[in-house]
Amino acid sequence: PFRLAYFKPASTLTEDAVVAFTKNRLSITRQVRYSTRHANEIDVVLFVNGIPVATAELKNPLSRQNVQNGIKQYRKDRDPRDLLLSFKKRCLVHFAVDPDLVFMTTRLAGDQTDFLPFNRGRGPGIHRGAGNPDNPGGYKTSYLWEEVWAIETWMNIIERFVHLEPSDPDNPKSSEKMIFPRYHQLDCVHKVETDVHRAGAGTRYLIQHSAGSGKSNTIAWLSHGLFRQHDATDHLVFDTIIVVTHRKILDRQLQDTIYQFEHVQGVVERIDQDSTQLATALTAGRHIIITTIQKFPFVLEKVADLSDRSFCVVVDEAHSSWAGEAARKVRRVLTGNDAEDDATEEEEGDFEDELADAALAPRKNMTLIALTATP
Repeated sequence: PFRLAYFKPASTLTEDAVVAFTKNRLSITRQVRYSTRHANEIDVVLFVNGIPVATAELKNPLSRQNVQNGIKQYRKDRDPRDLLLSFKKRCLVHFAVDPDLVFMTTRLAGDQTDFLPFNRGRGPGIHRGAGNPDNPGGYKTSYLWEEVWAIETWMNIIERFVHLEPSDPDNPKSSEKMIFPRYHQLDCVHKVETDVHRAGAGTRYLIQHSAGSGKSNTIAWLSHGLFRQHDATDHLVFDTIIVVTHRKILDRQLQDTIYQFEHVQGVVERIDQDSTQLATALTAGRHIIITTIQKFPFVLEKVADLSDRSFCVVVDEAHSSWAGEAARKVRRVLTGNDAEDDATEEEEGDFEDELADAALAPRKNMTLIALTATP
């Protein structure tokens, strides 16, 4: 066997792996002819060690063309039967780009090709809308080549983010999909990981992530990335990542998404039976645990003191998951402080009060990452 690429290791302790990563060669070729059947050309093809991984059609308003012309070109003039463009055989993703906007697809299918925006968003906070912010130093879309196609980010995307989502066995009309992260997903994961590397355990993050925009994938990428996260001294930041959903029946899409990212036995534990299974997984130190918040109140009697370990708790739909007594007992289990919050028992109150109470004080051994679609 031989490797076609070397990916950056999670720590600098493996010096040979660090050196191997620097020997990757990323290249760009313009006006690529890709078939002996015709003379069509692709504006740009990106290669990793000579292997084509992405294409891009670049459009310029000065020639009266924009990103929609690029999308039309992929749909009308690019035959998905050509090897370079064939699904799962060569390139992973195809971009349509102009100075203002970027769109992408992972599967060319003629007129049926679906394109998704790959833009940063425009405007402040909860008022953020479609598009990209103005860029005083260049094109609005320069982040694509300056940031996303930069070697560390691009190789990280290929190693960790791109994956095949299998077809749904219960839906005969479904088909497998190549998942490539959208910009907001990359941005979320990288910002959290960068801050965890700097700050270590014990911090808190609130992420506004709307439903229908790939939240399950974002949680999966976060969980696997944070499990590998090292601090500035090359020590693992977390012993265990715990993904908590509020549903009494475990979110099947969420657990399947996380589980399919890692096939090594014992890395991911799905708690789909009872609280005894959860207690066993915690004491055994499973790397990634997926559970519901309803199981936590029953764990206090079953686990030993876990305060000597560090945890990252990722809460899905925080507006309905992370409130009240159940959330306090999550913290009590992980921090080993049975007496905490005795004075903060409350009656049913406003959501804001419950959330503030649940996340009142940081815990040195527990990082909380809460996602919500509610501003």
